Amino acid sequence: MTVTDRLRATLPGGGTTGDGPSRWGPGWRRSGLLGLLTALLSSALMLVPVVVAWRQDPLAGSDAGSALDVGASLWLLASGAQLTAGAATVSLTPLLGLAVVVGLAWLGARESVVSVSTEGEHWARMLPRPLAAAVAAWWGGYALVVVVGWALAGTGPFPPQPWSMILPLVMVPGLALLLVLRAVGDDDPDALGPRLVPPLPDVLRRGVGAGLAGAWLLLGVGMLVVVGALVLAWPQVQAIAADLGARGSGAWVLDLGQLSVLPNLAVWVVSFLAGPGFSVVDGASVSWGGVEGGLLPMVPVLGAMPQPGGVPALVGVVAFLLVVAVGAWVGKRAVATVARLSRLRTKVLVAFSGCATTALALALVDGVAGGSLGQFRLADVGAPALELGLVLFAELFLGALVHVLRDAWRLRR
Repeated sequence: MTVTDRLRATLPGGGTTGDGPSRWGPGWRRSGLLGLLTALLSSALMLVPVVVAWRQDPLAGSDAGSALDVGASLWLLASGAQLTAGAATVSLTPLLGLAVVVGLAWLGARESVVSVSTEGEHWARMLPRPLAAAVAAWWGGYALVVVVGWALAGTGPFPPQPWSMILPLVMVPGLALLLVLRAVGDDDPDALGPRLVPPLPDVLRRGVGAGLAGAWLLLGVGMLVVVGALVLAWPQVQAIAADLGARGSGAWVLDLGQLSVLPNLAVWVVSFLAGPGFSVVDGASVSWGGVEGGLLPMVPVLGAMPQPGGVPALVGVVAFLLVVAVGAWVGKRAVATVARLSRLRTKVLVAFSGCATTALALALVDGVAGGSLGQFRLADVGAPALELGLVLFAELFLGALVHVLRDAWRLRR
């Protein structure tokens, strides 16, 4: 119960109308309906452009049902599912599309628990029963639309792989509910039962916030590099777009598709800065060791890729120092969460937690941002997630450790 709700509850008749509580007032029915509406709105953002594009330029032998099937497949791809196209697999999730899907789910989930009571017995030591019912109903409504989309996509040219449907069914609504319940816990700590409290030692929990901030900072740096590269290579990008000859709805669908994968490219840049690098197709990689050329897909945004050749050693040194500096920044923010005169071991542990969080978060994002775009040379695109996580952690922790030791030395002077 929020502070506002508590104040309302003290007023005569607060929370009810003169005719009694509405059937569609706060509760599981309203939450279930909001779950349905949330998923329908999310899917419409993908279905409508695809159907409009088909109406303006229909493919021979296709109908509106085929356009809906393709739109459903693309919505599931943006939600993390992997698609199949004949013998090929498409597993590269557009991160901007995923962020939009999760953002809409968060808005819907937040609205579904507004004014829901947090009083009473906890269900399974997790949530108060009214809140647990509202959360479950919202999740059920959302999942119902996902299942319908799965059925539609299954009859189209890009059916999803069944095992990957756990991502749109669980990951997307789960992330949304995690954000909502975190806010509920901040407002009313007693609302969350012991099973929903992470079993992390306090010293490690204190570094999580700094670690997530570090991940955002590195992604921001990567995005700046991508935008800068696009500006510098704009003539090449435009030339590829002109060769494709996309017009009308096809042109803006292509533009939206490219815009949705810009954060993927930012993650690849982070991998380059850390050292492992990335590959666009088999044989065309970018790392500190150099840029290897190859026959790239006809995607205009890939015109911003660096030209084949060596990379100056200074670039690698600057990239390494940049990541180490971010590690020092993460360490500084993490150490600021403990007392100034805390033991050196405590500060090292909280800095360790921050750097591990940054590396783990980016490795997980990279696992979603990369994958397969087809067969053969397109079967492995992006950065190596495990190697990126390990190398990134080592460089970040180096910077954080330098900051912690410098801080300890200044205290002892």
